Amino acid sequence: MVYERFNTIIGVVVWFQPTAQEREALQLYHTYLEKVIIVDNSDTDHSALCADIENAVYLSHRNEHGIAGALNIGFREAERLGAQWVLTMDQDSLWNQSSLRDYIAEAQQYSHFEKVGIFSPYHDCGEREDRHRSENRFQALPIVMASGNLVRLQAWKEAQGFNEPFFIDYVDFEFDEHIRQLGWTIVRTNTITLTHRLGNGAKKLPLSRRTYTAHPAWRYFYRGRNALYMSQLYPSRRSFYIRRVLKELKRLCLYEWTDKGAKLRQYIRGIRQGLQPYQHAGHC
Repeated sequence: MVYERFNTIIGVVVWFQPTAQEREALQLYHTYLEKVIIVDNSDTDHSALCADIENAVYLSHRNEHGIAGALNIGFREAERLGAQWVLTMDQDSLWNQSSLRDYIAEAQQYSHFEKVGIFSPYHDCGEREDRHRSENRFQALPIVMASGNLVRLQAWKEAQGFNEPFFIDYVDFEFDEHIRQLGWTIVRTNTITLTHRLGNGAKKLPLSRRTYTAHPAWRYFYRGRNALYMSQLYPSRRSFYIRRVLKELKRLCLYEWTDKGAKLRQYIRGIRQGLQPYQHAGHC
């Protein structure tokens, strides 16, 4: 499907142990795209879930390099198929009916379209309202979550892909920081909303209206390590990422009761490794 300014958009969605729910999510948006590339990080085959979706391309990845490796596989296939833009989707994200069509139409109206490396929707994660959400149609941001992004393939090529040693957490933020260093901008379309179910879902903090997102214990190693790697890779943003580490450590200590010990051990192990000099191992 060819759009006036985007030309050819191909979707890339990463699956892990998908169910019929992920198939239903895919059916909400696949008709608006030239192709949808499904990179399955599961240990078993799930091609039957998308067998009757004509424009779906199923690739089994077996979770060897995490989300970053899966995205790079999808982008390389999208490039081979002639994409100029790639829509990145998490399996836990949902468009509402014609939201994707409206999103593409809205993004095409941005006045400095040629400078944009990423367009993002507003993410509804079930948490408290984003205090930094602007009333303007378009908002330039330093970082955005990856799901629902329209990524210019040229920006991905110049960045040499997603940083595979990061494996899972902060993969999107590292890519965002990198392409901004290369001169691309990141723009959120505030009129378009994507429903995004993070981690194990938003949990309400005791005696507060605020919420936070919990994750499995093993994730906290990557969250601690990669946040500190980000502070090394992007020194002008060091204080931002250190604050994120301290904030998450506080939440783990005060508000997390499920597997608290295991999560704290993993997080501290990640912090210790993240304090070591970052050894760059390449992206794609």
